Amino acid sequence: MVEISYNIQAAVDNKHNLVVATHTINRNDRSALAAIAIEAKENLNIETYTALVDKGYHNGREINQCKDHNITTIVAQPAQGKSNENGTQPDYFVSKFVYNNDSDTYTCPQGKTLKTTGSWHKKTGRSENSGYKFKKYRTPDCKECPMKDLCTSRTGGREIDRSEYADAVEENNKRYKENPQLYRTRQEINEHIFGTIKRQWGYNHTNLTGLEKVNGEHSLIMLVYNIKRTMNILGVPDLIDKIQKWNAKYPPKGYALIKVTFFKLLCEFKISKHLFLCPKTASLTSEFCANRKGVIALI
Repeated sequence: MVEISYNIQAAVDNKHNLVVATHTINRNDRSALAAIAIEAKENLNIETYTALVDKGYHNGREINQCKDHNITTIVAQPAQGKSNENGTQPDYFVSKFVYNNDSDTYTCPQGKTLKTTGSWHKKTGRSENSGYKFKKYRTPDCKECPMKDLCTSRTGGREIDRSEYADAVEENNKRYKENPQLYRTRQEINEHIFGTIKRQWGYNHTNLTGLEKVNGEHSLIMLVYNIKRTMNILGVPDLIDKIQKWNAKYPPKGYALIKVTFFKLLCEFKISKHLFLCPKTASLTSEFCANRKGVIALI
């Protein structure tokens, strides 16, 4: 069965389990990491944090962009491609080739050195931004290697491509291998949020159509989740007190409307347990997490 769906992104902090960034997109996860990670950093007004991310987001360009924005990523490393009788065998997967940064060369499992001419090649993608540059590494020793058939089916011998984002990817993969316990907390931080929204609240589909409308509807649901969490963390009196003292980032007229609407709906929520809020209140909970370093899980 095929469903026509949008892709919901969310970042959740590890201290209070609050949704600190969220939006809806119309593309897959592999090109979604940087946008949600940077949004979370900006919403929290922090210098840096560590993002724990599912392997579906593993993409060199996105990981490198996070690095450029001072965001430390621990994105799960996807499993190596499966071998077959006539293809590259596990002992000769690219991960078995050791890169030497000083000489810009690779050493193969047989101890031979693969070199590059230094020329950059262009890998095109579906869009201009999805392409990337890479260099090729080869060695003439492949022709006489007794293990050639286990390594490659190419007549000219094995060829290794190294992306312009390889350094950032290797740093990320090293962190992932060194922090298995930390990475496992990712599911504890954010999976239950979607479980609550879909299973307990029954929000497993949208009532609206079109990316902009669905994004607004989803943002409201996440806001409701944050308000319920904040009521449990602070209690209703303290939450109301913080909102009364809230330093608005919006024009005075719009702020007054938001504040009145919020209190009216909060009173209705206490009676009916249903809450629908103005989208502009979506940044309320970021005030409670501001200026704090920590770990954020992305989904």
